[in-house]
Amino acid sequence: MKFTSFLFTIGLCGLLLFFANCSEEPIQSDLSNINQSIDTLLITSSDITAFNYQVSPDIGGYNKLYIGNQNGFNFTSSLLKFSTIGWSTFIDSTVTVDSLFLKVFSGDSSIPIDNNLKLYFSNDSIFDEKNSSLADLTDIDFSAWSNLGSPIVDVVIDTSDTVSQFQETSLTWNLNNISQSLIDTTKLHRTFALSYGASESFAELFSREYNSGSLDPKIEVYYRNVVDPSSDSTIIDTLTRIVYVSEDLSIIKNVYNAINVDNSIFISRARGYRSIFNIPFDSLSLPPYSVIRYANLSLYQKDDNTNDTLKSFSVRMDPLKVAIDTASQVFELDPYEYLGQHYSSATTANGKLQIPLKSYFQSILMTDSIKNIGFKLYSNMSNDLFDSLSFDLDNINNRLEIFYVSP
Repeated sequence: MKFTSFLFTIGLCGLLLFFANCSEEPIQSDLSNINQSIDTLLITSSDITAFNYQVSPDIGGYNKLYIGNQNGFNFTSSLLKFSTIGWSTFIDSTVTVDSLFLKVFSGDSSIPIDNNLKLYFSNDSIFDEKNSSLADLTDIDFSAWSNLGSPIVDVVIDTSDTVSQFQETSLTWNLNNISQSLIDTTKLHRTFALSYGASESFAELFSREYNSGSLDPKIEVYYRNVVDPSSDSTIIDTLTRIVYVSEDLSIIKNVYNAINVDNSIFISRARGYRSIFNIPFDSLSLPPYSVIRYANLSLYQKDDNTNDTLKSFSVRMDPLKVAIDTASQVFELDPYEYLGQHYSSATTANGKLQIPLKSYFQSILMTDSIKNIGFKLYSNMSNDLFDSLSFDLDNINNRLEIFYVSP
């Protein structure tokens, strides 16, 4: 039986070798004869339209807090809120609170500190970082708040190396006068405000979004805890607890300006400038079953914006969900609801913005439920608060270039 299997194996190998030797020429196919068309759709500046509008700026979520006057902006105050979490420790009868301090930090080594910079405290909620708008926070009357005075300023220098280097500036307020309000767990809110009042000074501080926590606004509580008071030998631990800020934001005053420059688009975080772009494209703009390789919108800044063109500015473009019928340009809340998908981001370089729109346009070709209503163009949160961007709609180099393959 084994000998028969051996002969069968030899025979099969020989048969395969015979057929292999008979195939003297390799099988060839001309792949260049694919029945597909490669083309480019170019939509020029004359077909692209846009207009400006302005909303109340997002005042929460910045990585800095601002107080005072800078670049034509008036920051009336910065607000800090501390949650109820972390205070229950201090209601224990064995705990004695010795002192409390509020600390905020700055990257400015020469931060202007004068008698006008005050800290105020209230047990009211006052604001919500995610939902409050400027209209909710205008004209806060601090006369009803507890005035905690001016800070102690400490410029921190790193002397661990041979060259002393500036680290940060810390501003510290003693909170002993309001210690009972802070550690009282029946109090639901602990809100602070920093304000220069009528001073023309300006301060830039680190917010809770700035880093992982070490430079966040915080309250340091120093306390003593009596361990086992029933024993003959009483042990007292000296402890420290840090309570970090839970919400913070800066209040900007007088940001609304009319935008009346023809054929120019403006983008700004602090001003709330945004734009709506309309580009003629629908499911019939390309042949059926087309596949888009790339779709890039190119926009150019004005030639006379020398300072702006030297900066990198990050822009986000969101497809709109629905169209609205309005002649207004100024809104408290942004009325242009975006689709929530197929958004794009890009950064300017040498006065040009090139932003990819492939995902959105390909979905329009493939999905009947998605219609091209327009795009919202606005600043990414990563931009400096004071930076702005303007595009020239008359620039002949503005265009949408779509490179595609069709059957």
